[in-house]
Amino acid sequence: MRVLLTGLTGPVGSFLADYLLTLPAVEVHAFKRWRSDARPIAHLLERVTIHEGDIEDPFAIDRAIAKAAPARIFHLAAQSYPSASWEAPIHTLRVNVEGTVNLLEAVRRHVPTARVHIAGTSAQYGTVAPEAIPIGETHPMRPGSPYGVSKVAAELTGLQYHDNFGLHVVVTRSFNHVGPRQGDRCSIQTFCRQMAAIELGLQEPILRVGNLEPRRDFTHTRDVARALWLLLEHGQPGEVYNLCSGQATRIGDIVQMVVERGRVPVEVQVDPARLRPSDEPILRGDNGKLCAATGWQPTIGMVEIVEELLAYWRTELAR
Repeated sequence: MRVLLTGLTGPVGSFLADYLLTLPAVEVHAFKRWRSDARPIAHLLERVTIHEGDIEDPFAIDRAIAKAAPARIFHLAAQSYPSASWEAPIHTLRVNVEGTVNLLEAVRRHVPTARVHIAGTSAQYGTVAPEAIPIGETHPMRPGSPYGVSKVAAELTGLQYHDNFGLHVVVTRSFNHVGPRQGDRCSIQTFCRQMAAIELGLQEPILRVGNLEPRRDFTHTRDVARALWLLLEHGQPGEVYNLCSGQATRIGDIVQMVVERGRVPVEVQVDPARLRPSDEPILRGDNGKLCAATGWQPTIGMVEIVEELLAYWRTELAR
């Protein structure tokens, strides 16, 4: 079975490729933006067939789909940072919406029987009242950022192609996912990277943070990768599934975990530049629909995540 994924160098892509390569009789192809940093996927370059291009270029993704002829497609390529979407809203919409249309048009032309996964986000829900927690898939979407808006549009596009053209499209609304190889724009990554830098004497002993009060639902990228495969095999086409742990952790408590596991004392300081125009107080998902469809359960908890990321950044910065 040929499987193609977009967003190979992103937060989930390399872990999904790792997982796919453990499955029998699966040949992995990937559509990679030509200028993306290949360091996170160095271990994959000899094992994955790479098709280079840009998701905003319809001709590039059309060539890749035609050449790979995949039976399964995971669409992860995106501008995936809410904070960046405030600075570049038009770019975010083009990548996330036009990119999805480009992919689906290529699927419709070349592999109309392929199963397609489209990655959405919990940011599509926006601010949710405490009484509506945990958030189920039927909760109204009222995104609070250009990123969230773009993902609502991408999801509806995928469902429209299912309804109009019969494509096998399954959509996830992923809550926060985190793991190594992710870069340092995610909150947990910034905390762990800063702590590692302070330990190595590369930064003054001040841990700079944003809003500490929000509570977020985190899932490790290895658990996410396993869930995506199970969902594309067992999920119902034309359906949307929350992909989340079902637990919410306060950001300030994560900072405390990092501080307690640090090797030097630090001062925690709120940096106004790290505060967003809007910040949902709590995002905790209901993963019951996903678990019922696939039998999936998350296996990696927050303490393990923090300890792994601290070790990762200590190694990376020591280089």
